[in-house]
Amino acid sequence: MKTVEDIPVLSGQTFSGHATEFRTTQAAIFLRLARELGDLGQIRFFNFPLVVLCSPELAHEALVEKQKSFEKSLATKMMFYPFAGRGLFTSEGEPWRKNRKLMAPLFHPRTIDGYAPMMNDVITRCLDDWRDGEIIDAGREMTRITMGVAAKVLFDADTLDESDEISAAVRTMFDYLGEQTASVSIFVRATIAQLLLQLEHLPAPLARAREATIEALHQPVPLPTAKRRKLFAAIRTVDDRIQRMITDRRQKGGERPDLLSRLLAARDEVDGSFMTDRQVRDEAMTLFIAGHETTATSTTWCLYFLARNPEVYRRWKQEVDGLSGKTPTAADALRLEYTRGVFREALRLYPPAFAIDRVAVEAVEVGGYHLPKLTSIIVPIHALHRREAIFPDPERFDPARFSPENEAKRPRGAYMPFGAGPRICIGANFATLEAELLLAQIAQRFDFEPVSDAPIGPDYGTALRPERPVLLRVRKRRAAA
Repeated sequence: MKTVEDIPVLSGQTFSGHATEFRTTQAAIFLRLARELGDLGQIRFFNFPLVVLCSPELAHEALVEKQKSFEKSLATKMMFYPFAGRGLFTSEGEPWRKNRKLMAPLFHPRTIDGYAPMMNDVITRCLDDWRDGEIIDAGREMTRITMGVAAKVLFDADTLDESDEISAAVRTMFDYLGEQTASVSIFVRATIAQLLLQLEHLPAPLARAREATIEALHQPVPLPTAKRRKLFAAIRTVDDRIQRMITDRRQKGGERPDLLSRLLAARDEVDGSFMTDRQVRDEAMTLFIAGHETTATSTTWCLYFLARNPEVYRRWKQEVDGLSGKTPTAADALRLEYTRGVFREALRLYPPAFAIDRVAVEAVEVGGYHLPKLTSIIVPIHALHRREAIFPDPERFDPARFSPENEAKRPRGAYMPFGAGPRICIGANFATLEAELLLAQIAQRFDFEPVSDAPIGPDYGTALRPERPVLLRVRKRRAAA
């Protein structure tokens, strides 16, 4: 049987393997690997192999068919720990299953459809602030709107007046993630933690010391630098906002149909205990950040591409004009096929999570190769979405790729902006409905054009956000179509 040693290695290794290139280019290194090696290859962090699965079939095999053989890497858990703690994104096993089960009803499609009026209310309030002829920063506006929607729907809170402060804090946190990716610090800390986890049958005092050490390794190294002080200040800013929501809800009591109420009311099935504030904080923080940042980035790209593709812009406007000016409902959103395609195509080109990493928790075979326990794998979503054979002319923005007929032709694993398998993003339907309602209201109320024709690319160090502000001149539509 073939082994990891038989998997071809990407060219360009240095003393640190490909760690330096990965840190500086991140998603782009996987495009190079796909061009050079095809469906399967490996990059190296120093002398440690990282197997890269570049075909839909291999991605589906690992993330869906054999998902029980893998879990998220310690490095990823450590990078996200300051923000997500041990919440849904970073937990594994029974804690993950328990919390996923707890939150699933809140994200059921029928439940999400019921959020449409609240989503529309926040969107309308924000669009009311746009002035005829003004130049907007699309990224800032999309962040303000999606943050407001996440806060209202998930926590019954209003963040519109403090969205800039919270957004700046969240961006600082994402900058930290980009800085930590493939860094020596995260590599060393994850390696030490992994070695400690291998120690079994320790006396109770040593076991407690091991857990305390692993917990400490999850924290950002408190370097005496301005950048690190800014990070800790950013974490405090978002923590304080989440804690205010928790405290306010505990004091006022009463049942509300939102996530925070559900978390505070949740009881352990075994001992009947409630979640601690820290547990509620971890879940709330995870969903608050994920619930607005990724949708904000994707809708910003939507507006960028719409403004630069006249035929796409025309078809989008024409479809939404079919609503005759009425505020779109969830049922209307289902009929906005082309608008949904605009959102899905933006996610294809620049998925906020540009790669998924996993570690084998047992020996497993993938693609005919034997992967021993602790083998690291990566599914590079950004590169998968650019397979020429599946997405012809892959750099072209074409929402028609997502017509029902075209989607039916694609293999499983070819398109996964929200992941795949049991750990697919719980908020995928939430984000899609929000984006459809937002794009529809913008189409109904405004025309817009780019301030500059200069192209804007992704910032590979920050979850593929635009590398500079997307500036648009907006004009109110004078009459309903």
